[in-house]
Amino acid sequence: MNLETWNSELSHFLIGNNIVLCLYLILGVLGNGLVIFIYVVRMSKKSDDRYFIPSLAAIDACACVIGSSYALALNLLPVRFPGDFLCRALWFLSQSSTISGGTLLLVIAVHRYLKVCRPFVAKWSLKVKRMVVLGTLLTALVLSVPTIFLYGEIKVVSDRYTVGNVSLVGYRCGNKGSAGALLGYNLFLFIFAVTGIVVITICYSFIGKSIYSKVMTYRKSIKRSNVIPPRPDLSVSTITDIRRSKICEPSSTDNEVENGGLPEKPIEQEKGNMFLKIPDQSHQAKRRSHDKLVKANIPAMINHFHHYKYSYMFMTITLVFVIAYLPRIVIMLLESIFVQTFWHKPDSVVVGLLFLYRLYILNHVVNPFIYGFFDASFRHEVKYLICRHKKKPINPDSHTGH
Repeated sequence: MNLETWNSELSHFLIGNNIVLCLYLILGVLGNGLVIFIYVVRMSKKSDDRYFIPSLAAIDACACVIGSSYALALNLLPVRFPGDFLCRALWFLSQSSTISGGTLLLVIAVHRYLKVCRPFVAKWSLKVKRMVVLGTLLTALVLSVPTIFLYGEIKVVSDRYTVGNVSLVGYRCGNKGSAGALLGYNLFLFIFAVTGIVVITICYSFIGKSIYSKVMTYRKSIKRSNVIPPRPDLSVSTITDIRRSKICEPSSTDNEVENGGLPEKPIEQEKGNMFLKIPDQSHQAKRRSHDKLVKANIPAMINHFHHYKYSYMFMTITLVFVIAYLPRIVIMLLESIFVQTFWHKPDSVVVGLLFLYRLYILNHVVNPFIYGFFDASFRHEVKYLICRHKKKPINPDSHTGH
């Protein structure tokens, strides 16, 4: 048994995980590269709502390249990792890209809150936005510095395989610092992440409340403008006149009774039939009013989603980020608590934990699809590039959203 055979045996059960990581890498680079090209090069109109998209796409592309490559290296070389410097560098870059993405989403949430809920506050200038993006990157780099001291190349001694009565020795990338320091750092990251999530939730809650109040106000105005007055022949006074005329006028029925004949219909039944028709006509009037209201609401809802599409888009991106990133934070915290025993589990359990641990990369992969779902201009530009039309498509998104 040699080191290469031992390494192959350990990496064999991670083939499925490696395939997923390769998909992350390919889709993430292509998708985010396309986003950067279209928003920076193809779209001539610089929109305030789209400013942060290229920056976020660049961070996503870096996270996909660094995170997927680093994870593949750990999977393929579990006991043959090539060097202490590479281990520290990859850990630092991977942590930086992840933290910068989350911090930028926090900045975007605050920006959208000011834009939707505080529209009269001075808008961020281009210089302010650039400083904010730069500050986001610097914050992520500073928060990632401890990884340089906590992680590195570790010697691994096999307790199963020997060569000439000497145990096999390999090297992997992992925690090299003290358990207390690792626990403190991961606990700080957990608190930082939870605080960011709370702030983002508060911002988008206020945004949602503002949008809801505007929608309800608009619906009330639509209802007031579409109220149909009651028909004259269905008014209360008209119904009363009908009843009086039926009671006071001598009818043919009375004559028939006096002549010894039988009435064709009882009076009560006739009254009942008459009053059954009135609510039926009233129901039809209400139905027509409801149909008009629905028809008026359809273009209003389309205009609503067009107006607030960027707020909904960044809400969706943030929700996906939280869902994908929380498992990584929780596993890192548990790993720092149970340093010696956490990864000593059956292969199937390890595969599942690694999938959840690296699920954060999926957030960086799906963002281009979210842009395509919400931004019609981006979709048209993608179709233009794929189909290679001679004429550039007309920009369907001439209005700015919130």
